[in-house]
Amino acid sequence: NGLMQGYLEMLGIPHSGCNAFVSAITFDKFSCKSYLKDVDFVKCAKDMFLRKGEPVDGLAEKAAAQLGLPMFVKPTDGGSSFGVTKVKAVEDFDKAVECAFAEGNMLIAEAAVVGRELTCAVYFDGKDNVALPVIEIITENEFFDYEAKYNGRSREVCPAQIPEELREQIQETSRKIYSHLGCSGLVRVDYISSEDGLYFLEVNTIPGMTSASLVPQMVRAAGMSMTDFLTTIIENS
Repeated sequence: NGLMQGYLEMLGIPHSGCNAFVSAITFDKFSCKSYLKDVDFVKCAKDMFLRKGEPVDGLAEKAAAQLGLPMFVKPTDGGSSFGVTKVKAVEDFDKAVECAFAEGNMLIAEAAVVGRELTCAVYFDGKDNVALPVIEIITENEFFDYEAKYNGRSREVCPAQIPEELREQIQETSRKIYSHLGCSGLVRVDYISSEDGLYFLEVNTIPGMTSASLVPQMVRAAGMSMTDFLTTIIENS
């Protein structure tokens, strides 16, 4: 969320990722979407913001009217799908809010977008912002929740079996988001490809890097070794 990066920068210690400001903005889902809502190269799902302590009377009905059902309710600054609920009925909204507030002080209610979940990583190679191959995430669960992420209830297809036009759009959009937000080092951008367009989900500025994680799969699909890939990032940070 930028705190570690801020300390490193204050102490003059180099690091390979985004700076403190960009890390803080991208870590908060609502702030990040706010930076991208007015650009013309990506769609953002309709949403509502709520801070803990603000009145919630009638909010369930208002959210359903503005966002429709189903919708997702989640902390703005959480990770690993903690506190995320897919709300299918108005009467389930208050419980979802309680669940989200158990993880943080701010939440976002967001219209559910139906489509294929896709992700793409971007890094700076010293000359250009380079997009790695696209991965599709296919889950056995209703959405890509904690169990799907970490308990084997999903699989990744790399490279994603998608039309070439969509692949190019995702890679170009990821490069534009990387540049627009002022990212550096390596980031991963997540999307939903729906019938009415490509929807931005979120940016991960410190993506998982274990051998089974998404980015190493992209690196291998691009024909690079992890050693060469990480060396490129380090030398150009």
